[in-house]
Formats: sequence, structure tokens, C-alpha cells
Amino acid sequence: MCQLIKIVFRNIIKNFKQSVLNIVSLTLGIAAILYIFTYIFHQSGFDRFHTKSERIYRCVADVKFGNTVEKLTNSQIPLAETALNDLPEVEAATRLFYDEKVNLEIENKCFYENIFWYAEGNFFQIFDFNLLSGDKNTVLTEPNTIILTENYSKQLFGIENPIGKIIKVKELQNSFRVTGILENIPANSHLQFKFLASFKSIPNERLKRMSDWGNFASLYTYLLLNENTNISSFKKKYNDFPNDYVNGMLKNLNLSLAQFARDGNYFDHRLQPLNEIYLDPVFSDQIHKYGNKQHLVILAIIALFILIIACLNFINLSTAFSSLRAKEIGIKKVIGSSKNKLIVQILSETFLQCSIALISALVILFFGLSVLNQFTDIDIEYQYFYNTYSILTILLIPVVITAMAGIYPAIIISKFNPVVSLKGNLLNRGAKLYMRNGLVAFQFIVFIVLVCSTILVKKQLLFLRSQNPGFNKENVLIVKNSRQLKDKRLIFKDELLKSPDVLSASYTSALPSMFDDASNMFQVPNSNEKVILNRIFVDEDFEKTLKIEIAEGSFFTEERGNENNNALVNRKAAEMLGWRDIQDKVIYDFNYRKQYNIIGIVEDFNIKSFKEEILPFIIRKEAQHDYLAVRIQPQSAVSVVKLIEEKWKQFNMKSVLDYEFLDRSFDNQYKAEVRLGKMVGLFSFISILIACFGLFGLVSFIANRKVKEIGIRKVNGAKVSEILTMLNKDFIKWVVIAFVIAAPIAYYAMNKWLENFAYKTTLSWWIFALAGVLALGIALLTVSFQSWKAATRNPVEALRYE
Repeated sequence: MCQLIKIVFRNIIKNFKQSVLNIVSLTLGIAAILYIFTYIFHQSGFDRFHTKSERIYRCVADVKFGNTVEKLTNSQIPLAETALNDLPEVEAATRLFYDEKVNLEIENKCFYENIFWYAEGNFFQIFDFNLLSGDKNTVLTEPNTIILTENYSKQLFGIENPIGKIIKVKELQNSFRVTGILENIPANSHLQFKFLASFKSIPNERLKRMSDWGNFASLYTYLLLNENTNISSFKKKYNDFPNDYVNGMLKNLNLSLAQFARDGNYFDHRLQPLNEIYLDPVFSDQIHKYGNKQHLVILAIIALFILIIACLNFINLSTAFSSLRAKEIGIKKVIGSSKNKLIVQILSETFLQCSIALISALVILFFGLSVLNQFTDIDIEYQYFYNTYSILTILLIPVVITAMAGIYPAIIISKFNPVVSLKGNLLNRGAKLYMRNGLVAFQFIVFIVLVCSTILVKKQLLFLRSQNPGFNKENVLIVKNSRQLKDKRLIFKDELLKSPDVLSASYTSALPSMFDDASNMFQVPNSNEKVILNRIFVDEDFEKTLKIEIAEGSFFTEERGNENNNALVNRKAAEMLGWRDIQDKVIYDFNYRKQYNIIGIVEDFNIKSFKEEILPFIIRKEAQHDYLAVRIQPQSAVSVVKLIEEKWKQFNMKSVLDYEFLDRSFDNQYKAEVRLGKMVGLFSFISILIACFGLFGLVSFIANRKVKEIGIRKVNGAKVSEILTMLNKDFIKWVVIAFVIAAPIAYYAMNKWLENFAYKTTLSWWIFALAGVLALGIALLTVSFQSWKAATRNPVEALRYE
């Protein structure tokens, strides 16, 4: 073994140029693969730390009613208890309820929170969040109790023990006693909360109001199934069981379940495995963070291609330079080395190079992780490399690459004829040459596809950002916690309007990119058709603050007096209802049991991103003030922010002002696509870098093999340009072939990706042309550098000993 290691090291040093090229290209490939797969393992490993994760399911529903198709995570309040009583396969059921936009008050301090969570007493029977202080069986069983995460406890109380302390929440008109401390929630949990209040803290009368089967409350329902449950048969059983209860809901709409289904509607309850929640972002009402399964698949394919490119590079260089080892192999065969011994030696050399490359890749990741994270806009922490899958990947990489990249060269080299080998005359001709060029072509196929993808992602993002959203998002500041102003909101708004830098201001329940999918069921009188419209509550200044356009009629005004019975719809809703004008148009709201007069139609504007179709919605004037939108003078952002902060403190607001600019919030909807574009671009660069190392080594080898031929041609009058053409033409031919193959593959892949967008850019011809020119240019530069050195060498040096 020691002798083998010595030989392996000696051969690596002896073939130093080839070894360096191999190790550098493998290092880049392995670093990219580890980075991608660590990210994928983290993203796909959400919620698996719960010991019962395979048996936990969330109750969700697919609903089609009239014009609307929705996938809902929110469920009905009676569902958990009904499932537990009616389905023997259910071992336990628990619910998480949430309120929005509240202030937690401790003495003279106030802490604003977007979400206030309630959990049932059996929450820890199902989920394995670690409780540092308190009894998990009792911490949430009493009304008006709350548990805090470790970090949030420090934020509220510092180093003081919070157990028994009281937290007031004015919005809920309630106080909560701290009964426990939770370990900070793991990053790979779809549920992210700072605290949990007991479910029993919700007033009974409030629960009763929401307990109808037709009411999808702000509630998640989770079921824990028995260990011996047959999942496939239980899912079918579960899908059918709520129908009897849905019948009661439909009675309120004067519908039977049969009639409901006959009209093409459906109401499908189904179960969603806990481990799939994070990567299933199709639900319209979810408030937790989520990932993108399609993006992970794209990255996994890229990682696979980088691995293949790195291995092909190794194979190409090893087989090309194998003829330089002909005498060594011939001598070893003559003195009795068997074929198997030679294969073991060559595989050992490959394994050692892979191991060196792996260590180098880990060093790069260790010192460059923060730079990579900053560039790709993702947050991979060092601890992610310590999970089982990442460690297994690290250990398997040298083995897998040795098998993929080392076996073929080992077999080829071990087959050398000793007589021919000792003459040192081994040449690479015929099938081997075609195979080598084919491997080069494959590397450029991958590169061209990746470059096309990078360009298209950038082009699509530019397209989305350049579209007219139907409102003016520039110079609009949003106060996100304006609900805290309560009865002071009108005075606060008037104070801001006194500034010449503030052009207008409007209170609203929703804004573009800040929309919670709130919707109601409506019906036009004397019509049997029922429709679902999204709703927005605004004041009379909404139109001029967002600069939306009125297609017909007018917006709300103070001059008209009471506007509570009036409403506007957008053009999409008007078209859906078959309205050409607003004359004598009224609509009935089933949720509020009230009829509204339609006074106007607004032009469509995107309340969500351009990834989705325009929503049909109704606008009503209500005293809702979730957000305050403030239109300001250009270049006045700093002074207006300062003004709002001063006024906020002046109104004795204890919590910190929470604000954001509308244009940034709207653009942040494309954050995942920006991240994907950066990652594809980075790995395109790495793939071409690896290919260039291989090409560089290959051209260097060919030029050295043809040094005498080049010398003779130069002596006979050949020009440098003719020598360059001779050395370059084969490589250029294979790059062109690569382009012909890559273009349709890229076209198909990019078309599939664009299907995710309601509004999409065109697949322009220049995307493919630019990718082809880039590939050709890079290949020419790489090849020509070595070719030029060979072509300008003095022919006397090549022919001196002939």
C-alpha cells in the first residue's frame, strides 16, 4: 500500500500540468456541486426534525366556485374536532389560529408584530419544538397564557426571567401571562413564530361567530395519524367525510351539494404532508415562508451537468495525455504488472486528485461562503454542511467522481500494447478522437443552454419590471402599522398633509404587493350566478394617491356624503359580470348581507405581481386603516421619513414605525426569480471555466503532438494564420455542432419555465445567437492562445534532431 501511494504521488508530480488542470477543474466543479446540494438539502429538509413528521398532515382545500379557483390552507374551526371524532385513523388534531397587526405592551415599551399566534394545549403532542422552561403538557392549557422563544424573551425582558410576567395586547383587549420559554425555532421549519398564546384565550363568542362550516377562518388544522394508517386509503376517506358538513354551508346560499357540483363547482378537502408544505407555494392564503420546488429541480440539473462536465474534462485530459505515459505502462507490463494492478494504480491517482480537489473546494466554501451568499442572495450557514445528507455527499463525491471519471481512462491505459508502448508511438486516432471531440461538444451544449437560460431570466425580469401595473408605484411610502393610530388616524394624516413634500395620503386595507386575498361571495339581483370578488377597503384619497384610472363613473368623494352603500369594481370584474356600463348596477354581498350601488369602474391594476392574472375585485369605502399610503415629492424621501417618525413619536406611539416604499415592495415579489438568475449565471460561468481548462489542456497536448508537423509546414512556407486555422478548425466545428444541439433544448426548457408567468417576454432569436457567439468566442480565445504559441515557435527547435 505504501509503495502504491508513493507511485501515485510520483506520477501526479511527474504529470504536473495535467494534474493541475484536472484538480483545478474538479475543485470548481465540486465547490459548485456542494454549494447547490447543500442548499437543496436545506430547502427540501423542512420540518423533518419533528419525530412524527411522516404522520403529520395539514388540512387544506381546493375550491372552485363560479369564476374562482382557489387552493386554501385556512380551514374551518369545527374541522379538527369533527375529524378526531369521525375518523378513527386520527390520533390527534391541533389548530393554530392567528390575528394580524398587534402591539405587545410591557410596562412602557411596545412591540409591533404582524402575526399573533394561538395554539391548542396539545400542540407539543404533535410538534417537537423544544421547550426550555415550562411543562409542555400544561403551558398552553389555560386561557390568557403565552410562551416566548428564547430570543424574543430577551428582546422583551432582557436577561430577566419572564415567567409569570404580563404582556398586554390592546388590539385584543387582553393580557397574557408568560408560562414558558421555547428554544428558538429552527430555520428549517415552515412555522416561524416568536410566541404562542393559548387557543383558549380566544373569546367563546368570537369562536362561535366563526364556527360555521362556510367560514374559512385564519386557522391551520394539523392531524396526527395512527402509525398503522394506510395513507392512500385514508386520503380517499378524508376527501369525502366533510361533504355532509359542507351541505350546511351551501344551504346559506340556497344551494344543494348536487346542484353545486352540477354547475362545475367543487369543494375538495385533502391532506397535505407536513414535509411537503414548504415547497408547495400554490396556496393563495398562506402566510408562512415557502420555497420553490421548480427552482430546486433546475439547480439540481445544473449541479448534475457540472458534475458530468468535470468528469468529462478529466476523462478527456487523461485519455489525451495517456500516450505520454506509454513507455511507463509498457515497462510495467514487461516486468510483470497485471492489467488489474495498472487499473488500481490509475484509479488511485484519480481518487487522490479528487480528494485534493474536495479539500480545496471545502477551503473555498469555508472562506468564500459569505461572498457567495451575498452574490446569490441566499443564506447558507456553515451548520447546513453538518447534516447527514451533506456529510454523505462530501464523502461520496471522491468515490463517485473516481468511478465516473477514472474507470474509462484506467481501462484504456491498461490495454496499451507493451511493444507499441515502448516505442512511445501511441497516437489518438479514429473513434477515440471523435469521442474526445464529442465530450468537448457536450460541455459546450451545457454552457450554451445555461447562458440562454441566464439571459432569458434577466430578460423576463426586465419585462416584468417594465410593465405598467396600472398605478404609479414611484414615490409612495407605506406606513405598515398604521392600525395602531386608531382614533388618531385622521389627525395623523392631516398633520402629514400640512407638509409641502406630502402630495396625498390614503388609508387602505390592501395595496399592490401587500394583499391578503380577502374575498367575498356576491350575486347580481335577478341572477342565479354567484361570483367571488376580492375586496379592498379604502378612503376617498386612494385614487389620487396611487394614481389609478377611472374608466367610468367616479371615485368616492366627501361631497357625496355617506358612501357606505356604494362601491366600485375593476374592469376585470365588470367584464366577468357582463356589465358594459354602471347604470342602475347593484350587487349583493353574501358575507356582509348587504347590497351595494356601483358608482364606478376602475381600470385594471395589478394588486399582485405580473406572475399572476389580474384579479376581479370590488372597492368599498370603509374605516379600515391597515396601511397608510403617502405620496411624496420626488427626492424628498429622507425628509418625509424624518417627518413621519417625528409625528409618530408626537402621537405617543410606543412602538417603532414600520414603513416601506411601494416600489421596493412590488419589486421584491420577483426576489426568487432574481436569485435564480444570479445562481444560473454563476454556475454558467463555472461550467465554461471548467470547459476552458479542459480545452486549454487538450489544445496544448495536440499542439505538442504536432510540433514536428508544424515545423515542417513552416519550413515549407506555411503562414501563422494557416497553422492557426489547422489547429482551430476542429474545435470550432464541434462548438457549432454543440450550438445546433443546444438551441432546441434551451428553447424547450425556457418555454417550460415561462409557463409559470401570466405575463411573459418573447423568446427572441438574439438570445440563442448571443449564447452561440459567446461559446464560439470563448472557445476561440482558449484554443488560439495555445495555437498561437505553437504556430509562432521557431521550426528549428522542432526539427533540430531530425
